[in-house]
Amino acid sequence: MGALEPTAHEHKGTSKVKLITFIARAIVVAVVAISVTGNAAVAQQSGEGKPQEKFKGPIKVFILAGQSNMEGHAGVQTLDRLGEHPTHGYLLKQIKNDDGSFVVRDDVLVSYQKADERIKRPLSVGMGAWGADWFGPELMFGIGMGDHFTEPVLLIKTCWGGHSLYGNFRPPSAGKPAYETDCKPEEMGASYHKMVKEVRECLATLDTDFPQLKGLKPELCGFVWFQGWNDMCQPGDKIRQQVYDEYCPNFVHLVQDLRSEFKVPSLPVVMGELGVGGEQADKNMADFRTAQAKIATCPELKGTLGYVRTAPFWYPELDALPREMESQESRVRKAAEVKVKEHHKGQPQSADPKKMEQLVREAGDKALKDDAAYQQAKKDSDRHVCNWYCHYQGSARVYCMVGYSLAEAMKPLLRKEPHSNESLP
Repeated sequence: MGALEPTAHEHKGTSKVKLITFIARAIVVAVVAISVTGNAAVAQQSGEGKPQEKFKGPIKVFILAGQSNMEGHAGVQTLDRLGEHPTHGYLLKQIKNDDGSFVVRDDVLVSYQKADERIKRPLSVGMGAWGADWFGPELMFGIGMGDHFTEPVLLIKTCWGGHSLYGNFRPPSAGKPAYETDCKPEEMGASYHKMVKEVRECLATLDTDFPQLKGLKPELCGFVWFQGWNDMCQPGDKIRQQVYDEYCPNFVHLVQDLRSEFKVPSLPVVMGELGVGGEQADKNMADFRTAQAKIATCPELKGTLGYVRTAPFWYPELDALPREMESQESRVRKAAEVKVKEHHKGQPQSADPKKMEQLVREAGDKALKDDAAYQQAKKDSDRHVCNWYCHYQGSARVYCMVGYSLAEAMKPLLRKEPHSNESLP
């Protein structure tokens, strides 16, 4: 592998109903999360790495890039559903200890510059988009790489919600698009350059940010890409097919530019399919997946690419349980509305639409608290769902399977010698 030296709309296409449902659910999730925040906070704060003498280099470095699904919206409160996976339920024991606390991997370090926080600590939960109770594919990917190597592993997350490949991440060698986009000129390609900048900044401060790695040389071993929502639901039919058609060549340019930037001509690359909704995809999702799948047979990346299908990780409860909860909620609210309107019929309030809307809403909220069927449906749904549809419903089980599969796809690529294996300086 090439040695590294440091040098100088996400939710378009998400329905209003799903958004409203999520906001309502998020309030309860915040309460439920209190019960797990303690453990997550302990995992976040514990373990600053084992003594330096434990580690021998080089440091195995991986860039994890993409948009919000790489940021990570898996809710810890849904993590136990991983244990119910028919063949990979055993993976839960790699994340949770017998006492319910979370495993901290001192041999796998994470650098992630979030908007309001710089994460630079050993791998555990709490390295996702929203704080201590959230994580992303980095968790199981990092565990897989930590088990694979005897050397220390460093994951550098460079990901931002709502960023497209045709616009924000557009690599320099791709040139300007031949069609009008919604991406402002100053945003075109900005995420690509920000990704490179953050990787170099991380490498430049390794000794201070990760003193347990002091003196060890970094080696770029792989690039992991998990992205696609904004390219799939780009605005307007006019450019949709053009965006889909150039997703594969844009990704090839992205990889080639990174390989040139860091002087690793055969850098192993793994990408995850956009699998939201599972196999029962609508036409846009199906067409976009077809465009993504072309990357798997792209001659420019032959022998250096692992392509991971993620649609099979979606499971029936992620559809059925939210629908049942929404159905029960609709039933309760409609009944409450009828009662309120009947009660205030002929009264001054009935002539004031805003007042009636408030009364109906308050009555519906109260009725939901007292309705046993709704409360049971909500409890069942919250065990699996804690986020938006475009974020795999926040399913920790799905995110863990994605991370695990990305690692499994990376391993055989690591056993192949690159065309250039520069000696470490």
